[in-house]
Amino acid sequence: MNPENSARLLTAYPLLYRNLREQTFECNDGWFDLVDQISAAIESTAQVEGTTAEAWPSVGVLKNKFGTLRVQFNGHVSDAIRLLANEADRQSEKICHLCGAPALPMLKINRWEEPLCVSCTEASPRTQENPRPHPLPVWMQDKNSP
Repeated sequence: MNPENSARLLTAYPLLYRNLREQTFECNDGWFDLVDQISAAIESTAQVEGTTAEAWPSVGVLKNKFGTLRVQFNGHVSDAIRLLANEADRQSEKICHLCGAPALPMLKINRWEEPLCVSCTEASPRTQENPRPHPLPVWMQDKNSP
């Protein structure tokens, strides 16, 4: 996710993402709205459950894995919060991970499954057998290279 969107989420949900690996969301910007919605729902549920600040849910990893959004928590979370994370996983299959438009059924491209919309599918060099269609996301780039 780009640095601006990452900063927006880290600012809006500082307790939820206090232990996020390298303070980085390991997914593309197309899922920004979904991540924002699930974050708000998790915080709302924690508040309704009367969760204290010390026991507040903490996301350790939020990433694209096998074409879906995966949320991994540090420590114990309630069943209701785990269900919210599972629902986000299911919803992400239907959202283009590049632009946020409705996605086509999951495409398997060069061993990778990707939820892409019609426009991104047509524009993606990967559909023409290019093994790397987009620049590496920020979280995958070597921090020591220029």
